[in-house]
Amino acid sequence: MARSSKPYSPLRSLWNLAWRAPLMAVPFAAFFHFLQGLPARYFGQFYAIALVFSYTIGLGIWLTGFLDQRAARGRTLDAKAGGRGVILVILRYMGASLLSMLVASLILHFTLLPGMLGNWRSVTILLIYGILFSSLFMGISFAFTFYEHAIARARSEEELNLARRIQRQFLISNFPQRPGLEVHAVNVSSKEVSGDFYDVVPVGEAGHLLCIADVSGKGVPAALLGSMLQASLRTQAPLATGVAQIVANINRLVCDISPAGQFATLFLGHVDEVTMRFSYVNAGHNPPVLLGADGSRRLLEEGGTVVGVSELVPYAEGAVTLAPGDRVVFYTDGLSEGMNARREMYGDDRVAEFAAGLPARQDPREQIDAILADLTRFLAGVEPQDDITLMVLRVREVAS
Repeated sequence: MARSSKPYSPLRSLWNLAWRAPLMAVPFAAFFHFLQGLPARYFGQFYAIALVFSYTIGLGIWLTGFLDQRAARGRTLDAKAGGRGVILVILRYMGASLLSMLVASLILHFTLLPGMLGNWRSVTILLIYGILFSSLFMGISFAFTFYEHAIARARSEEELNLARRIQRQFLISNFPQRPGLEVHAVNVSSKEVSGDFYDVVPVGEAGHLLCIADVSGKGVPAALLGSMLQASLRTQAPLATGVAQIVANINRLVCDISPAGQFATLFLGHVDEVTMRFSYVNAGHNPPVLLGADGSRRLLEEGGTVVGVSELVPYAEGAVTLAPGDRVVFYTDGLSEGMNARREMYGDDRVAEFAAGLPARQDPREQIDAILADLTRFLAGVEPQDDITLMVLRVREVAS
């Protein structure tokens, strides 16, 4: 996944301190010089004093950040302690600043300003100015840090938007127009990029491969594996002897190169427009529902387990013969597992029931729009938490 900010680097942070401290010393030197009302020739002395404070307090804050990073390795922050954690961080850095201010005062006491800490009044005034100086120094330091994080986040979002545009180009939008078939699909991602994908690949004179898949996880890692699966599918389409062979090859590929624990559910079908034979393999995916023109329903479940678990998994091939007016509705679990505020899921049964109630002659694009609109009504304002992909295949009626 794209980063929201650069990883912490002690050397980079120390380098930033080296060039920022002299700059931050200027306004503080000017403030104390103006406060004393001395001639301009004394500004250099005030700047030297401010520079000692700036570097010493900066080093104290840097050391605190360094120790915080080391202590945070391998530790998970409790979300419930978020507010308390922020207060503790502020207090810790404030304490480091005051301690650093005392060290700077001792340095000046024995070098540039002998007797600087000679009485309680001097110490009290120094403490007051130290708190002010430390607070301002911390404010400027945090401002620089937040600015860097904001720039890094903007770059990260720009990269994700670019990835999303590239991914959109892989998902076809111009679907084949055939005399006997209509097909349409959409993908709605829950993040900038999606772990779902669909594809419709022409094979030969009158055949098409129809694929829908859902990669485990979300965001960029899932999208990368999804793009790889799609590329593998398109590479194999002209060569493979059947859908079971293609899925078996994809399974071996995922097992070889994907991280441990990453897998994908996948449904791959091949439709022959001449015979209307629809052969398919369901690799652990939500079973598409075949809605017959005669009112029948059938779930397309034949196949095997998800791809990416084991190279030894066998995949069986199922087949049905489509008739004019038949429809096949393919979808990912982002649709069926959509949950409303009452924690009720949309459900596979509702997908099949609602799709069956749509006019059989309705264009697949319109059917998809109607299903997504019904999901939106069901969610009642709750944002989907997973990617949603939906495809509809319709067999045209014979012209009379």
